[in-house]
Amino acid sequence: MLTVHPSIILGSYLWDEERLPRDEFDIRMGAIREAMAERGWAGVLLYGDAREHGSLAWFTNFIPRMRWAMALIPAKGEPRLLASMSSRDIPAMRTMTWVPDVKTGWEWRWFDEWLATLGEGGTLGAIGLDLMTPLLFGSVEKSLGDRFRLEPGDDIVEAARATHRPREIAILREAADIARAAAAALREAWERGDDIETAALAGERMARQRAVHDVRTLVSRDGGRTFEPYAARFEDRPQHLLAYVAVKYLGCWADAYVESGAPQSLRGPVKAALDGLIAGMQAGAPVAGLAQAAQAQLGAPLHPALTGLFGRRIGLSLSEGGEIGAGREGLVQANTVYALQAGVLDPAQGGGIASALVLTRMQGEPEVLLRSDEVSK
Repeated sequence: MLTVHPSIILGSYLWDEERLPRDEFDIRMGAIREAMAERGWAGVLLYGDAREHGSLAWFTNFIPRMRWAMALIPAKGEPRLLASMSSRDIPAMRTMTWVPDVKTGWEWRWFDEWLATLGEGGTLGAIGLDLMTPLLFGSVEKSLGDRFRLEPGDDIVEAARATHRPREIAILREAADIARAAAAALREAWERGDDIETAALAGERMARQRAVHDVRTLVSRDGGRTFEPYAARFEDRPQHLLAYVAVKYLGCWADAYVESGAPQSLRGPVKAALDGLIAGMQAGAPVAGLAQAAQAQLGAPLHPALTGLFGRRIGLSLSEGGEIGAGREGLVQANTVYALQAGVLDPAQGGGIASALVLTRMQGEPEVLLRSDEVSK
């Protein structure tokens, strides 16, 4: 679920070489270097910003805390990273990535200098450039001139990130544990009588204490019918609790819905649908079939807040593709963490939603990392 992006980003963004050593990134970069060799590219431009940076982080470990960053990857030699920070911030930015050559993006000469190392011209792969502002993209086009042309390369990232690597899974496990703790703190605060926003802040505080990069919450003031972000209104005690919490730890996301007090008529079909989704998460299973079976278990339209989806892959982005929904194409991937969700909306009784994070296997049952309707009190 999309939430409001915070204006102040907290948490430690240092490159943890024990968790993600250089050889991990050498393996990941292999996908880009192989594509450059096959497609005859002179280099690759890889862009990310503070809102969406999954691909940039996957290859470089760099997460822009503000504005944007761009990795400039030549076919031969080491990459350069431009960060939209002043030159005085660059020493700190270098601690966030394995890329040794980090420059300020405020001095565009560093981009032009890198282009000059590529020779007379050619083709550059473009990854994530659709996220660029028109002003920044105009600067790129001006520098490229008639010497270089851009060719889309986002398919490289989609293929490389279709399954999660072992070290990535280890971090996602920890993120799921933090999401569980945050959800439990939110629910406990509500059940001891706090208003809904005080409860949400209790969940956020728990996540902050675990050194997350980011934590985002949404709450329902109308019994689970709709969601909204924090609004500094501390008087609300709706008929039952329904909230959403997402945490980002070492770049990886985990999320959960938090429910308390919903009537059994809402909880029963939601639990049945979630049970079916989890059981059906077998490698190679068609995602459309999973959605169809879950919909039958619900016996009612999917809650509109879920935008027609029963799940998707989650990792360095809240949504990494692989959506599970009616009419969606594709198969369940092995060794991948999925965020599953099921919910209904009754005009008279309100809404109910439950969720789970599961790790699929090559064979056998998936591993449940977090299930929201089993969050301990």
